[in-house]
Amino acid sequence: MKNLFRTYPDWTRLVVGAVLLAAALIGSGFIHLPYIPAGLLLVILVTWLLYRSENKNLTALGFDLKRGHLLLIPAGLLLGMGSFLLSFYVGTLVRGDHIVVSHTTDWNGLLKAFWWVFPTAAVQDFIVVGYCYNKLIRLTNKWVATVAFGLFFISLHDVWGGNFVNVLFYAVGLFVGYLMFSTALLRSGSIWLVIGIHWGNNFTNSFLFTFSHTPTSWLYLSGQQQQNLNVWQAIGLFIALNIGAAAVIALVLLLWKTKDSLQLSDQKVVS
Repeated sequence: MKNLFRTYPDWTRLVVGAVLLAAALIGSGFIHLPYIPAGLLLVILVTWLLYRSENKNLTALGFDLKRGHLLLIPAGLLLGMGSFLLSFYVGTLVRGDHIVVSHTTDWNGLLKAFWWVFPTAAVQDFIVVGYCYNKLIRLTNKWVATVAFGLFFISLHDVWGGNFVNVLFYAVGLFVGYLMFSTALLRSGSIWLVIGIHWGNNFTNSFLFTFSHTPTSWLYLSGQQQQNLNVWQAIGLFIALNIGAAAVIALVLLLWKTKDSLQLSDQKVVS
């Protein structure tokens, strides 16, 4: 093992990091603490230990208490919520449906859902744009690492529940969503922006703007959409599915210049 580490130190760290993060997720299932997201705490701890082994800390991911980085949380929330709202609205137009404003929102349930979504999104972000993603960038380049982890992000979701077209639409949508997260990290230099976007997007599409009325809905669809969509409408839905993430990517590229980006080397590490 020592010889392997000396010969391939960065590849070994990548594999060890993946194993430890997986162990943290599995182990969190046996820890039950009221109001404390054990999985998130363990994943952050493992990430910190991995960076400490290289004489670094979580600042390498922009995960600190700097004012500029903390402000990325509300910025990310707005971007994530706006992303889904745009897709929701365009999809409604394509379907020929109507948006209805709910007059009976369960505010207590909505606040609980807002907190509940946070650790789930943050755990995924530390896994898919955290230590291992950055290590793979150093070993290959940004493009290879982003494609690899984008496919891994798809595998974390159940995409096989429908016909081929639905599976393809869902998988592509997830990959474009991952491009949104990776772009946010690399341009802003902080995982806080990624967490904010992911948090806001997941909260909005699960509880705030919904396809049918739920206790926490602000907006929902009337259910009067056309049942049989033609080819052009299917293409329109594909565009609607991805237009929100594409808009956020464009905004991130516009608002965060390269001088503010995460300092990562695109050159391959010989190890």
